[in-house]
Amino acid sequence: MIFHGLIFAGIISFLHITDAQISPCNEKHSFLMNNDKNVSVVEVHSGKEKYQLTVTAPSQNVHYGETTDHRLGSARRFRRHHRHLRTMHGIVNIIGWGILLPTGVIAARHFKKLPQLKSDEWYSLHIRSQMSGFILGTVGWGLGMSIRNAAKEHNLSVHGILGTIIFALTIIQVIIAAYLRPNQEERESKKYLAICHHLLGYVLIILIITNIYQGIDNQNPAAANIWKWLYSVIVGVFAFIFLALELLRWIKS
Repeated sequence: MIFHGLIFAGIISFLHITDAQISPCNEKHSFLMNNDKNVSVVEVHSGKEKYQLTVTAPSQNVHYGETTDHRLGSARRFRRHHRHLRTMHGIVNIIGWGILLPTGVIAARHFKKLPQLKSDEWYSLHIRSQMSGFILGTVGWGLGMSIRNAAKEHNLSVHGILGTIIFALTIIQVIIAAYLRPNQEERESKKYLAICHHLLGYVLIILIITNIYQGIDNQNPAAANIWKWLYSVIVGVFAFIFLALELLRWIKS
């Protein structure tokens, strides 16, 4: 758990610095007509999405330029809050789906027969990683839904559809895992459920990697380059560890 905390703190610190360095590019505001003179609807363009923000002018007696500044200030605050929300959405999803879940998969496949670990220690690591990843992933999915609900156009996106599919499949995985606990009675059906559990786990890893890259592509170019570089390093490290352990497993068999 300390290791997970260090990863979380490190990524947050890194992205906090890079988020401050990324200028709010693609920031566009347009005022839409409204019947109430004190109320205007500001259309905010953030990345590839559009949002409508209703802004109330301070007073009819305020100079037009000051009123416009007030509206623009509200729009900028909204966009800054939205950008931070998207950043947190990316952070918790990368840590939950992209780091902790693959860690649990590696623990289940390669740590089970390690002589340094007791018979139940690999299972404890597997469960802790999977449940921590599921909790963070659920938070990230909820943040994604709130971001989508704030958008002007609720169009279905590949990123959103894949995110919901991943969330649903992980719930199925949790249910199957509860049935496959080591202390459960051995049954014929348990063998087939274990096969489904393993296959579904690998399918989820592929979907997660695909969807994280899909989400990165939805950012503005400056942010997307940083996120893509960071996540590619993470994927590369996991791929190297997995292949190295597979090679050791093949040599020992």
